Amino acid sequence: MRLYGITLERGLLLAPLSGYTNWPMRILSRRFGAELCYTEMISAEGLVRNTKNTLCLLKRPPQDAPLIAQIFAHSSSDAALAAKIIEDAGFDGIDINMGCPVKKVVNRGAGAALMRDVPLAQHLTQAVASAVSIPVSVKMRAGWDSASINARELAGAVEMAGVRCIILHPRTRMEMYKGIPRWELLSDLRRSTAVSVVASGDIRIGSDIERLRALGADGFMVGRAAVGRPWIFRELAGGKPPDIDERREIMLEHLDMLCSLYGRQKGTVFMRKFISGYVRGIDGASRFRSLACKAASFQELQAIIKRLPASRDSGM
Repeated sequence: MRLYGITLERGLLLAPLSGYTNWPMRILSRRFGAELCYTEMISAEGLVRNTKNTLCLLKRPPQDAPLIAQIFAHSSSDAALAAKIIEDAGFDGIDINMGCPVKKVVNRGAGAALMRDVPLAQHLTQAVASAVSIPVSVKMRAGWDSASINARELAGAVEMAGVRCIILHPRTRMEMYKGIPRWELLSDLRRSTAVSVVASGDIRIGSDIERLRALGADGFMVGRAAVGRPWIFRELAGGKPPDIDERREIMLEHLDMLCSLYGRQKGTVFMRKFISGYVRGIDGASRFRSLACKAASFQELQAIIKRLPASRDSGM
């Protein structure tokens, strides 16, 4: 299969997750089978205005490729200018976020708010697609709420505007990440559009992949299920989960990379976001989480990780 002009064997993608999918998480996910990764969601306005915290989201090591940059915007002009910056930075594609449900994004008329204004969504998409030569995709939801399920309408509009891939999260903005996913919409999009269609959300085991492939999905985007579990891509491809020794080494490497990116103090604190995922299912997980999240320094957290497996009798 091909997405963004890139040949993929299994179509396993790491989703854009704000506050999570920085390059350390992407590098680890790639190692375990993620064939294509996305940046954290980037403000087009911030990128155009050279905001420091926005520009840093574009930084990455050479091995972090292929990579798609995801942007959110309300202004078509900002979106087009940001897209050109991204293309000049060497990215392989651009994804326009039309599905983020959080208030601070929606209240600015971006993210899932664009599902309530299909003409604006189409105009914004066309501005981006016309500004660059790299492929453009749109990530959307089923609709704004249960009374306005319009994924098919929006998909048709952005397809006409020049997108080459549509990514569907099968819930509405009001449902956030709860409720029963409307995967029947995936089949609907497959029948009504000529571009690639990617399924996003609730992908945790191999049978999820097979079920969504049967509905017409060309690719499979994994987000929250990969937090603290980069090996999920190996499992989705039929591989085994890591043993304790491998899990320990992955955690230590992740900590090192985060400290390389942010510095030791901030990197150590940032690592707390991933602890629950890394130790889920092992003996003494609750005890370990408590100790790890209280670690005051890189050295202390490193030492705690090295003492895995944590158990009541481990002396931790």
